[in-house]
Amino acid sequence: MERLKFTYPEYIHLLWISILLIIFFYFMVRTRFRAMDNFLSIKMKRILADSVSSRKIIFKKILQILGFTLIVIALIGPQLGMRLVNVKRQGIDIIIAIDLSKSMLAQDIIPSRIKKTKHEVKNFINKLEGDRVGLVGFTSRAFLQCPLTSDYDAALMFLDIMDTSLLPQNGTSLSEAIISSTSAFVSEDKKHKLMIIISDGEDHEEGFTESVKAATEKGIIIYTIGIGSLEGVPIPTDKGFVKDDAGKTVISKLNEIDLKRIASEGNGNYYLSTSSEGELADIFNDIARIEKKEFGTKVFKDFEQRYQIILLIGVIFLLIDLAMNERKKNKKVKE
Repeated sequence: MERLKFTYPEYIHLLWISILLIIFFYFMVRTRFRAMDNFLSIKMKRILADSVSSRKIIFKKILQILGFTLIVIALIGPQLGMRLVNVKRQGIDIIIAIDLSKSMLAQDIIPSRIKKTKHEVKNFINKLEGDRVGLVGFTSRAFLQCPLTSDYDAALMFLDIMDTSLLPQNGTSLSEAIISSTSAFVSEDKKHKLMIIISDGEDHEEGFTESVKAATEKGIIIYTIGIGSLEGVPIPTDKGFVKDDAGKTVISKLNEIDLKRIASEGNGNYYLSTSSEGELADIFNDIARIEKKEFGTKVFKDFEQRYQIILLIGVIFLLIDLAMNERKKNKKVKE
C-alpha cells in the first residue's frame, strides 16, 4: 500500500481557514437573501429574481472555498508513491582541526574565540555538499573528535560538545594537530584532501615543519585560519584572569607568523577570521577548484510530488469564479 506523505505538514492548519470560509459565506449569503426579503419591495424583488441567480451566488462561493482549499493542500505538498534514486557522491575529504586551549576563551573576538570558531565551523559544514568532513581537537595533545563522514548532522553533534575542557591544558602544539589530522585521512590517494586548522597560533612546542612535510607528501593541502587580535587580551577564568608563575596577567595574542608558515609550506592559504566570515567564502572558492573524487553511489527513496494537479484544479476553480457573473442567462430585467 502506497504511503501518503506531506512535504510541509505544518501548513495543514491553514485548512481551518476553509472551515471559517464556509461559515462566513453561509452567513453572508443568508444575510443577503434575508435583506432582500425584508427591505425590498415586491416589484424590486421580482426584478432581482429575474436578473440574479441565487444558485450562481452559492455556486461561486463553493468554487472559492474549493479553490482555496485545493491550493492549501498543494502548498502542504502531498507525496504519494516512492522511487529509488541513485546519486553519485563526489567531493573531497576535509579535516578541521580546532584549537581547544584556554587561550581560545579570550574575548577579543565576540563572544569568544572558541565560540566564534564553532560558529564558523558550523556554517562551513552546513554549506558542504558531497564532501566528507572530520573534526580534530587539540591543545598540547590532539584527538580525533569525529572521523570523516558525510553525515553532517553527526559532525555538528560532535562539534557542539567540543570545548576547552576536553583536553589537558599544558600548552598548545600545532604539530600534534597536524599529525593527528593527517592520520585521520583514510584514503591512500595523494589528492582530494584538505586540512583546515583554526587557532590563535600560540605554539608552545615548536617544530611543525616535519609534520607539515609529512602531510603534504600524502597529498594534503593545509589551510589555516587565525582567530584573535594582534594586540592580545587577558584570558578569563572563574576567578579573574590567567596569570603566569610570577603572578602577572597573561596576555594572549594572535600569532600569525606560524599559521602563515604552515599554510605556505602546506600549499594552502592563510586567512584571518573576520566578523563577516569572508574567509569561509574564500575557502569554498578554493575547494571548488580542487579535483573531486567519487565516494560511491548512494541509493535512497524519493517520494513523488503530487501537488501539481491539485494546484491546477484549484486555480481553475478560482478562474471560473472570476469569469462567472451572478446574472441569469438570457434574462432581461423587466421594467
